[in-house]
Amino acid sequence: MEEAQFIAHNCLGVKDDEDVLIVCDHAHVNMADAFAESLSCTMVCIPQLTCNGEEPPPQVAHLFQGYDAVIALTTLSLGPSDARKKACDKGVRFVSMAGITEESLRTIMNTDYALVEKRASILNDMFEAAGSIEVHTRGHTVKMSVKKRHPMPLTGVFTEKGAFGTLPEGEVLISPVEESVYGSFVVDIGMVGLGFFDQPLNFTVEKGQVVSIEGGLKNELEAMLQAHEGSRQIAEFAVGINPAATYNTIFEAKKIEGTCHISLGDNHTIGGVHRSGIHMDGVIQTPTVLVDGTPVVKEGTLVIP
Repeated sequence: MEEAQFIAHNCLGVKDDEDVLIVCDHAHVNMADAFAESLSCTMVCIPQLTCNGEEPPPQVAHLFQGYDAVIALTTLSLGPSDARKKACDKGVRFVSMAGITEESLRTIMNTDYALVEKRASILNDMFEAAGSIEVHTRGHTVKMSVKKRHPMPLTGVFTEKGAFGTLPEGEVLISPVEESVYGSFVVDIGMVGLGFFDQPLNFTVEKGQVVSIEGGLKNELEAMLQAHEGSRQIAEFAVGINPAATYNTIFEAKKIEGTCHISLGDNHTIGGVHRSGIHMDGVIQTPTVLVDGTPVVKEGTLVIP
């Protein structure tokens, strides 16, 4: 399978003497089987996660740490989980391909990784030096401090020991200072766990906590948030930078150049200090994003050098 070989060798840098584990759920077992056969490696199937960041069974979490690289083909993401973080802390390279489809595999193959790397480097430096980020969406503004918080550039190349990322790739994320986030924002593309939207959702935030939600799938989202303590925390901000990404899945839509996403819930695995049993990305189509007053996105157009 060409895509499996590409991901293993180009994205993860797997060597001939290294061991790879494919982890999947039942919805992706056929694709996972093809990956495992192509790479002559072990495959394990887990029950489908009920939310982004849910922990896998303990025996599987422990299994991760015995491999050089893990490729996760699951409906929802293992990326925000402790199991993934502990594996990376042990030096395991881990790539999450949540919601992956045949169409998204083509995006992975068509991505210009050198361009994504260049854009990520520029944004990473800006985020690292920044004191604040401001996001404008449909007449709403949300502001957050990112002082002493460190960004994560996700470029699709995860060859270093302990590296983590997702595929299709192309974003730079940062976890804002938890209580610093104030204002309001509109999510119009969709949210992980809810899918694509027909109508947008409006969020109001005080001291980092979502205090009201209006519109669209409000009731469905409220039910999900109520099931997890700490789920209303603003956890992450990210900018999409991949011109090959499109609307194949909600996970891929997060990578489209000029979009951004604002996430709720857990961020302790991505540079924050807040823990929750859920992590939900809300994807925004045409934002304007200012980093210390300097625009990096203008109404959905990426404007970095």
